[in-house]
Amino acid sequence: MKHYIIDGYNALFKIKPLLKKSYQTRDGFIQYIMVTRPFGSIKNRVSIVFDGSKDVINDKRRPFPPIDVIFSKNETADDTIVRMVKKERKQGEIIVVTDDREVKEKIKLLGCSTLSIIEFFKNLTEKKERTDKDKPDPRSKEGKKITEELKRIWKVDKE
Repeated sequence: MKHYIIDGYNALFKIKPLLKKSYQTRDGFIQYIMVTRPFGSIKNRVSIVFDGSKDVINDKRRPFPPIDVIFSKNETADDTIVRMVKKERKQGEIIVVTDDREVKEKIKLLGCSTLSIIEFFKNLTEKKERTDKDKPDPRSKEGKKITEELKRIWKVDKE
């Protein structure tokens, strides 16, 4: 089981231009990760660490199962991430998702893996491009042929 630790605002601001408007807020970004599951299996652990601020709720954690959302409060998100990695028993299973060079260097010194934000979300864009590219237009000759074949299989009367 892998444990992905995501540098929250670093990731949000990096991919924000690619997201629909409803996903461009902090909570929307968390929802996006829950819906698209770029972390793969639901068995993988995911922690998203955000820098804490006055507008953050009093709690340091917010439940978004299966994602653990952590606010750093009195330290930077970077320091919180490094501290989390140091505390983790199974460091070989940790993958830190960030584009922050300093954080990446510290994490690698601790023996853990890192992924760039684009690498982490890359599978999502590749899957979408593949399916859109491979899917024929329903109005094309091939699309109409597929529609007729499915109607025959599902025993749907022609309209």
